[in-house]
Amino acid sequence: MPDLDPLIIDQTVTLAEQWQNRANQLLTRAEQGYQRRLQRLMANPGDKVLLSRIIDQSFRPDSHQRVADQLRSLLRKHGLPRSLTLTERLALRLFASLPPQLTAPVVSPLIKGMRSGAGQVILPGELDRLHAHLRQRHQQGVRMNINHLGEAVLGEEEAAHRLATYMQDMADPEIECISIKISTLYSQISSLAFRQTVDLLRERLTAIYRAAGKHSVNRPDGTTGAKFVNLDMEEYRDLEITYHVFTTTLDQEEFLELSAGIVLQAYLPDSYAIQQELTAWAQKRQARGGGPIKLRIVKGANMEMEKLDAALNNWPQAPYDTKLEVDANFKQMIAYGMQPENIRAVHLGIASHNLFDLAYAGVLARANGVESFFCYEMLEGMADHVRRALQESGADLLLYAPVAAQHEFINAVAYLIRRLDENTAPENFLRFAPRLKVGSPQWKMLEAGFRRSCTTTVRTTPNRTQNRGAETFTAQKPVVPRSFFVNEPDTDWALAANRGWVEAIREQWHKVQEEEVIAVPLVINGEILAQDRPVVDCHDPSRPGMLVGRYVRGVAEDAHRALTAATADTDGWRRLNSRERHRVLSQAAMALRAARADLVGMAMAETGKICTEADIEVSEAIDFTELYPLAASEFDTLPNVQLSGQGTVLVIAPWNFPIAIPCGGIAAALAAGNTVIFKPSSDAVLTGYRLCQCFWEAGVSQKTLQFLPCSGADVAPILTADERVSAIILTGGTETGLRILAQSPGVYLAAETGGKNATIVTDMADRDQAVKNVLHSAFSNSGQKCSATSLLILEKTVYDDSRFRRQLVDAAASIQVGSAWDFATRLGPLIRPPAGELLRGLTTLEAGEEWALAPTMVNGNPQLWSPGIKYGVRPGSFTHLTELFGPVLGVMRAENLNEAINLVNQTGYGLTSGLESLDTREQETWKARIRAGNLYINRSTTGAIVLRQPFGGMGKSSLGPGLKAGSIEYVSQFMCVTETEPPAMTPPSGEHRLFVITQEWRRLLRWGHWPSFRGDLEQTIRAVTSYIHSMETCYGLTRDYFHLRGQDNQLRWLPIKDLVIRLHPDDSLFATLARCAAALFAGCTPGLSLPPDLTNQVVEFLTGHQGKRFLHGVSLVTETDEQLAARISSLERLRYAAPDRVPVAVLTAAARTGTWIARTPVCMEGRFELLHYLRQQAMCNNYHRYGNVGERAVD
Repeated sequence: MPDLDPLIIDQTVTLAEQWQNRANQLLTRAEQGYQRRLQRLMANPGDKVLLSRIIDQSFRPDSHQRVADQLRSLLRKHGLPRSLTLTERLALRLFASLPPQLTAPVVSPLIKGMRSGAGQVILPGELDRLHAHLRQRHQQGVRMNINHLGEAVLGEEEAAHRLATYMQDMADPEIECISIKISTLYSQISSLAFRQTVDLLRERLTAIYRAAGKHSVNRPDGTTGAKFVNLDMEEYRDLEITYHVFTTTLDQEEFLELSAGIVLQAYLPDSYAIQQELTAWAQKRQARGGGPIKLRIVKGANMEMEKLDAALNNWPQAPYDTKLEVDANFKQMIAYGMQPENIRAVHLGIASHNLFDLAYAGVLARANGVESFFCYEMLEGMADHVRRALQESGADLLLYAPVAAQHEFINAVAYLIRRLDENTAPENFLRFAPRLKVGSPQWKMLEAGFRRSCTTTVRTTPNRTQNRGAETFTAQKPVVPRSFFVNEPDTDWALAANRGWVEAIREQWHKVQEEEVIAVPLVINGEILAQDRPVVDCHDPSRPGMLVGRYVRGVAEDAHRALTAATADTDGWRRLNSRERHRVLSQAAMALRAARADLVGMAMAETGKICTEADIEVSEAIDFTELYPLAASEFDTLPNVQLSGQGTVLVIAPWNFPIAIPCGGIAAALAAGNTVIFKPSSDAVLTGYRLCQCFWEAGVSQKTLQFLPCSGADVAPILTADERVSAIILTGGTETGLRILAQSPGVYLAAETGGKNATIVTDMADRDQAVKNVLHSAFSNSGQKCSATSLLILEKTVYDDSRFRRQLVDAAASIQVGSAWDFATRLGPLIRPPAGELLRGLTTLEAGEEWALAPTMVNGNPQLWSPGIKYGVRPGSFTHLTELFGPVLGVMRAENLNEAINLVNQTGYGLTSGLESLDTREQETWKARIRAGNLYINRSTTGAIVLRQPFGGMGKSSLGPGLKAGSIEYVSQFMCVTETEPPAMTPPSGEHRLFVITQEWRRLLRWGHWPSFRGDLEQTIRAVTSYIHSMETCYGLTRDYFHLRGQDNQLRWLPIKDLVIRLHPDDSLFATLARCAAALFAGCTPGLSLPPDLTNQVVEFLTGHQGKRFLHGVSLVTETDEQLAARISSLERLRYAAPDRVPVAVLTAAARTGTWIARTPVCMEGRFELLHYLRQQAMCNNYHRYGNVGERAVD
C-alpha cells in the first residue's frame, strides 16, 4: 500500500499505548490469574497439543469409563502438562495411574469444568442463560453478534433446522445481530453448480432478511432497534458464492432499505478487489435510495485449513504466505474503506484484538471525519480488559460470540481449537497479551511489525489463477522429461474461468439426437479400419437411448493381425532405451493435458461420469504417464542388470474409470519397453480411443499401441489365450480374472479385481466427519468404484446412536441424484440398469435388515437410482459378503473394534478399508490386523492418488503378483531382468544371521571348500548382501514420498503369508538358498517343498549342517506335485525358480484359486527378487484436526 502519513502512524502508536496502559490498570485478579495460566501454556507448546487433544476427544464417547481411559492414554502419551500448578499435576498423576473403572466417576465433573471454562468464550445456547448474558452486555453498553454452533450441516433436514433457528433469532427481541454462514443454509453447496447454489441460498437468505425486517430488538433503555444479519466468510472456495448470494439477495427491491453485513478476510489477496467491487455496488444501491451495508474486515481465522487444502490439492495457497502481507492488506482495506465516499455506503466493522490495528482504524476514522460509520469488533471472552479500556474511550464495540447449548458442546470443539491456535500463534498479538507492557521488548517488537505493515506494498491479485481454458499444450513441441515426480493438480472449481471451461465442455458434448456423432475405428498394425465389421451404438446413461457415438467392433481376424504386429514390433519400440521412451511418454503426458476437455466430455457422455470425477481421472492419467517412465529409468540405473520389455502386453480396461486405469496400464507397459494391444471396455470405447490418440500424437506408433474394441465373449479370448501375449493387465471383476486363468493357467496376469470394502466407525470417532467421509466413499460415482465403501461397521454405541443414524440418512437423502450434465448432480447414472446382485441389493432385504433409506428409481430413468442404506446387516449374509457395485450401503453392528475388524476380514476381499477414530491406539490395532491393500484413517476410502496411495489389494481383490498401480515398483513386473554382473557388496548396517553365515562361507571358499558349489555359494553371498541392502534402504522402510501437511501417506511392505518355495530337480543351490534367504529377510515364514525321493547334491547340502544352519526358520515339507496342488487354496503364493519348472497340475490348481505362482528366474539383485515375497500396503491418515497438526507443529 502507498506510504501512510507518518503522523497517522505516530498517532496510532500513541493511542495504542494509552489503551494498553489503561487495559493493564483494569485487569481484575481473576483475569490476571487467567493470563498467568495462558502464559505458562504458551511457554510449554506440548501442553497446547495435549489440551487440544483433551478438548477434541473428551466429549465424544457417552461412556465415562471410555472417556477416563482415553484421558489416561493421552496423559501417558504426552506427559503431565507442565503449565499446571503442582496440585493439578499431582491430581492428574493420580488419575493417570488408576484404572478407568475407578476414575470414571471423576469424568462428569471434569467435563462440566471444561464446559464451564469454555463458557468464557462460548455463550450458553439455552435461552434463559443466553438472554441473561445478552442483557448484562447491553447494560455494559456492549452490542452482541451471536453465531450458532452446531453439528455439521450435511443434509437438508439439518439445514432446515438451522434456518428455523435463525428465524427464531429474528423473532427474539433480545437478539440484535446474528452471523450466519452459507454452509449452514444449504448442505449441497457446489462451486461447479454456481448458479443453482447461489439461487437456492438467495431464496433462504431472503427468508431471513424478511424476518429481520419484520422484527426489532428491545434495548435496555426501552428503545427498539433494527435486526442485523451478518454473512460470514468461510473457506476460499466459498468466497465468490458468498459475495454473489449477499449482493443478489439485497438487489431485490424489497430489501432496498435493509442494512445487512458481510465479511472479507484480509489474508486473501482477492479481498481487496472484492471490497472495491462491493463498494461500487453499494454506492449504486445507495444512489437508488438504498440503505448502507456493513463490511466486517477480519484477518482470517481459517489459515490452517487453507494451508492444508493447498497442500492436498497441489494448488497455490489462497492466503498470503506471511503475516506481514496479511497485516499490510488489512491496513489497505481499512484505508480504502475509511474514505468518506466509501464508508457512507459501506459501514465498517474492524475486527481484531491487535491494539495497533484498532488504533489505526480509530485514528484514520477521526482524520477522515467518519467515526460514526464504523465500530470495533472483538471476540467474546478474549482480553476483556482491553474491551473495557476501549469502551472507556468512547469506542463503539460489537462482540462476536459463538453460542452452543450443553448438548451441542461437541460442535464447539473446532471453534475452541481454532481460538487456541490463534491465541498462541507465534506472531499473534494475543500471544503477548499476558503481562504486555508498553515499552517492553515484546511491545517494541509488535510496534515494529505494525510500522512495517504500514509501509509494505502487497499484491492484490489472487494466488489461485488456474484457467483450463487458457492453457496451451502441444505434443509436437519438444518436452524435457522430468527428473522428479509431482502430482498433477485437479481443476479448481472455485475459479470462474474453470467453470466457464466446463460449461463449454457441456455445450460440446451434450449431444442432441439430430447431431452427427463420433465414429471410432479400429487401429491395427498402423491401419485405421472402419469397414466390413459390426458397428455398435454408444448411448448416454444420463439419457437412455440418446446416441453419442458409434464404434467398429473387431473380429477374430483383427485379433490375430494385432498379435502378429505386436510381436513383430516393426517400429522398434522395444529397441528404444529408457531415456528415449521417457521422452516420448513425457510428450504423451503433455498431450493428455491438452485433451483434458475432450476426455472429460467423452466420459460424461459415454459412461455418465459427473465432470468432477472425470476431471480427477485425467490428472491421474497424467500422473501415471509421468511416473512410470521415471520408475523405469530408476531401475535402469542399476549397474548390474540389463532390462528389456517382456514383449506384448494386453491391456483390458474397465468402464468405471475409462481414462485413468487404461492410461495407467498403457503407460506402464510402454515405459517397460513393451508393445501394447488395448482392449477398452465396450461401454467406454470413445474415451479409450481419444486416450490412444494422445499417445499416438506424442510419437508412439499405431503399431506399438494398437486399439482393438471387441467382444469380451468371442474375440477377447483369442487375445488372452495366445502365447504371444507376454502379460495381461486387467482391471475388472474377480470372476473375469479367474476365467482368464482357467483358459490360460500359465499367463502372466496382473489384475486388480473387486472389493467389498468397509469403513469402521468407533466410539472415538468424530461422527460428523465420519458421516461426510462414508457418504463420499459409498456414493461417489454412484458406488461404481471397486474402492467404494459398501459396508459400514459401527461400534455398538454409534450404531445405537439415533442422532448418528438421523444425520447419516439426512445426508444421504440430500445428495442430488440426476444427469451428469447437471452440474449440481453428485450421484449420476449407473452404467446400465441394475441386474443380478445389484438389483437384489437395491430392491430386497435379507433377514434382520431394514431400510434406513430405501433407494428408488429417479426420473423414470432405469439407470438412475437414489442412495440406499440398510441397517441390521447380519454376519455372513448376502449384503455382508457380496460386492454390489452400486449406490447401496449396508450397516452392521459390532461390539467393539476387534469384532468389527473380524467382520471386515471375513469378506475375503482386501482392496480398501477405512477407520474413523481419533484414538491412536485403535488406529494401531486396526493397521496391524486389517487385511487390505489401501488403508484410510479419518478419510474417505476412494480417490487414491498416484504414488501418494498406490492402489491395489489383497485376497480376492488381487490376482497376480499384487504390485500396486501408481507405485515405483509396478512397472518392473513388465520387464525382463538379466543380471550382467553380481550386485555390489554393500556392508549391512545391522547384525544379520545369514550375513554372518555367508561371510563364513566366503572364508571357507577361499580355503578351497565346496569346489562343486563355488559358483552357487558366491552368488548366494552376493545375493544375501544385496537383499539386506534392499531391505535396509527400501523394502524394510515405511516411506512417505510427500510429507504433506495434515496427511501421512505411508507405504510399507508386508511379508507374504503362507509362502511355499518349491524345489525342482533342476534347481541350483543358489536358486534354492537365495529364495529362502529372500523370504526370511522379507519376514516370511516360508515352507520349502521338496518332491519325494529327490536326492541330489543340492538336497544333500540343504540337509547337511551348513544347510540346516542357513534354513533355520524354514519348514521342510516333502510332497508330490499333486499333493501340493491339492493344498494350493491354503497358500498365498508359490515361488518356483523358473517358469518351465511349474507342472501343469500346479498351474491349473493355482488358476482355479487365483494363487500367484512367482516363477521368474531367481535374481541376486534384491530390488527385484524381494518383490516376490512382499506385498505393499498404503496407509493414508488425515492426522490433522481442523487444520491443526498437533505435535507436528511443535516438532
